[in-house]
Amino acid sequence: MLKPITGTGQDRSIAPYHFARAALKERTEEVSEVDELFRTSKVKHFPSKEVIYCENDCGNGVYLIHSGMVKLVSYLSNGRARIVRLHSDTHWFGLEGLVDQAYEHTAIAVGSTSVVFVPMSSIHLLEREHPQRYCRLLKQGYRQLAQADKWIADFSTGRIQSRVARLISFLSELEYGDASDKVDLLTVHEMADMLGATPESVSRVLASFKRNDILYTQGGAVRESYGIDAQRLHFFAQQ
Repeated sequence: MLKPITGTGQDRSIAPYHFARAALKERTEEVSEVDELFRTSKVKHFPSKEVIYCENDCGNGVYLIHSGMVKLVSYLSNGRARIVRLHSDTHWFGLEGLVDQAYEHTAIAVGSTSVVFVPMSSIHLLEREHPQRYCRLLKQGYRQLAQADKWIADFSTGRIQSRVARLISFLSELEYGDASDKVDLLTVHEMADMLGATPESVSRVLASFKRNDILYTQGGAVRESYGIDAQRLHFFAQQ
């Protein structure tokens, strides 16, 4: 837990800069390690909608995304799919393998996707010889748990209009980073699977956002690319 910042006004103004530098340093180290892993491991390519692994498969390693996006899917007793998590570039997934557990969900490529499979033998070597890198891997696991809590809070409660707005904001941040003004939407069915809603309900909200220029068309992306009126989208997300 961070302690309150005390001292002169000058100290208070400088402190956020140091925190930002620390965060940037950690992110740079993560990306550097990812680049190193890509150079020494075989990258596997999956076309859109191809299954990478299935629920209950043996968790004999973890995966790292080189490019593209992966959705983790849980199938309900009625056979309907529910997307429980999304991962994009440089994200690890299948972290159940760290504790020798079977994979809890089915991992499916969203669009053309490339991943690296890291067997448990390499993970154990990382734990022994590079404990700092191993700790960063565990940190990402923690961030994924926090993201799962966010999904429950943001995507499962409230009016469908608000939930769709939150999902668009989430996708924008996942794909382009904080404070982005654009988004590449998933299909209506995928968005419905994330929200636990019907495709018809999601489609109506998206149509309303487009009519009112909260979403406006942009070209050049594999999926549907839109600009965002972030201020108005935030208004609906908070309702």
